[in-house]
Amino acid sequence: MPGIGYSVIDFLGHVVLGDAGSEEVITIPEAIERSRAATARYNWMRVAYETVVGYVIAGLVKCPIRINRPSRDGPPKPGKRQTTSLEEDVWNVRPNANQNHAEFMARLLDQMFLGNKGYALVVPYREQLWVADSWNLCDAKLQDPTRWWEPNAYEYISINGVANAIRGPLSADEVFVFRAPETLQWRRLMRAMEDAYERMAKSAAEAFEDKNARRWALRMDAQWTGTERQQQEINAYLNGYVSDFVTGDDAVIPLWQGMQFDRMKADYSGGESTLDVVQIRAEAFRTVANCMRVPVSFLEGNVNNYETVLETMLTFAIDPVAKAIADEIAAKSFTQMERRHGSFARLDTTRIRHVDLFAVADKAEKLVGSMIDSPNEIREFTGQDRVEGKPEMDEYQMTKNHERAQGGENNDDSEGTDAAAGGAE
Repeated sequence: MPGIGYSVIDFLGHVVLGDAGSEEVITIPEAIERSRAATARYNWMRVAYETVVGYVIAGLVKCPIRINRPSRDGPPKPGKRQTTSLEEDVWNVRPNANQNHAEFMARLLDQMFLGNKGYALVVPYREQLWVADSWNLCDAKLQDPTRWWEPNAYEYISINGVANAIRGPLSADEVFVFRAPETLQWRRLMRAMEDAYERMAKSAAEAFEDKNARRWALRMDAQWTGTERQQQEINAYLNGYVSDFVTGDDAVIPLWQGMQFDRMKADYSGGESTLDVVQIRAEAFRTVANCMRVPVSFLEGNVNNYETVLETMLTFAIDPVAKAIADEIAAKSFTQMERRHGSFARLDTTRIRHVDLFAVADKAEKLVGSMIDSPNEIREFTGQDRVEGKPEMDEYQMTKNHERAQGGENNDDSEGTDAAAGGAE
């Protein structure tokens, strides 16, 4: 039969086959099959969830992990961070022999959000960090309810594809356990909504299929005798001429006197296009975006109000995950006394946003002139190399227009500076 003009639309409403000016010509059965395959193949809530996780991972792999420890030599010099370089090097450059920082963080976050356990286990081993593939949890309260307050233990830990690489048990104090800052309520909501969306999508796809299914009626004036021979003749006619006619693009069918071949139409108007399915998918994406505190625009590829959308994404989706990771590193890396004296770990999420040096020049000048950052800190933020050997590059400086209120500016620099003459010190 002849083809019809048809635009295939993806779950975001974008035309992926054909366009407004020149639509791809496909047959109705092919359109139905594609619609059915898309509906059966994808768990839409899962697709949306993994899309959000992909954004979070893409942002956090750009964030270096900063580790500060108190110095035994007194307070730090201006512009100098009190760090343990070995720790930062392990976390940020080469966590283990097989992964760099980006690969390691992507694996860690993938386990946090998409792993079967619902959290990631990182094991320090031979001065390296390894993301475990699988493990057994020995829950303290289940092992001995009277000692529920003791730390959990982990055993039979598989790493780097090697089963039971570390038999353990390892105490929770000896490993890093990274959990996403989420609640069970939103997961339950997603599961409940997922079933509802799947049922609606199935109904919409079936209505589209039923509406556009090819049904024919063969009318014959000849009297139906019901003999076996007549039944065989009709079956041969239907399986031969009629089958080739209804399935072929260019086909003819012989009609003898008293025979009429008519196309049947559905007696309702629903399911005329795949837009019903598209709308259901879009609603599924919106639900996941709301649960994950992510702007819907990110999932739809909409770049309107980009700055506001990005700010929301960083504040409510990425920063909480970054803090959860930093808190776990600090809890397992420092003693209580060290944390009281200023030791901390954090993920530098300022590196997520692309920095245009010329666009931030005025703001960088204000940060340096108001003693918020040193010149070298600004250079690090903009992706430039530090300037070594010049102490002033690590100093916190204040320009004239940022002087303290009691200082003021004078026409004569020497006037009012002598305390004995009544001037301000």
